[in-house]
Amino acid sequence: MMIEFFLSLALFAQDAVPAETADTPIAEAEAFDPQAALAGVNGWINSIETYRARFDQVADDGSHAGGTLSIRRPGRLRFEYDDPSPLLVVADGTTVAMEDSDLETVDRVPLRSTPLWWLLKPDVDLAEDARVTDVFVEDNRLYVDVEDRNDEMDGQARFVFNTVTYALEEWFVADSLGYVTRVTLSDVETDVRLNPRLFVLDEPEDERRNRRQ
Repeated sequence: MMIEFFLSLALFAQDAVPAETADTPIAEAEAFDPQAALAGVNGWINSIETYRARFDQVADDGSHAGGTLSIRRPGRLRFEYDDPSPLLVVADGTTVAMEDSDLETVDRVPLRSTPLWWLLKPDVDLAEDARVTDVFVEDNRLYVDVEDRNDEMDGQARFVFNTVTYALEEWFVADSLGYVTRVTLSDVETDVRLNPRLFVLDEPEDERRNRRQ
């Protein structure tokens, strides 16, 4: 799979209600306002400073994987898979790195070239930062469909939010080949102490040696 496919899986959720969020689910409002819904989502994302959660990932072929997600906004993220998966994704504020311990490789791309930028940038505004193709409510859940505004990233994402708190509950990512991965979040903690080393990924010795030559 392409690195962009893996990197697009690093998002987050929380259960706290932002101060400006209404207590009435938006699905119960007389008229659904997509712009107001997006404003609520932006407000929730921008309220996050530190965050930790468990994730459950289901791939297009039905295979499962789980792990731990750690966030320090803006710009920093650690997406760590449980054994036996060899993958580890780390955003350090500038680049996003994917380490495969089985292959002993580390691939890096600019943070701004990945979907993570939509959620990790200092001031998130989905309507400005991405092309929002649909916003709707179904079964008391808020759905937001997005794709890259500049067509530099392949695929699409669908984020599913709580209609009361605007917290992200799960998401679906489709790559350029149409393969879809679903990620569900649980055991959320916010305002947690996170070791800064979580967001630093050391390069393999041979890669460091090549950079010095």
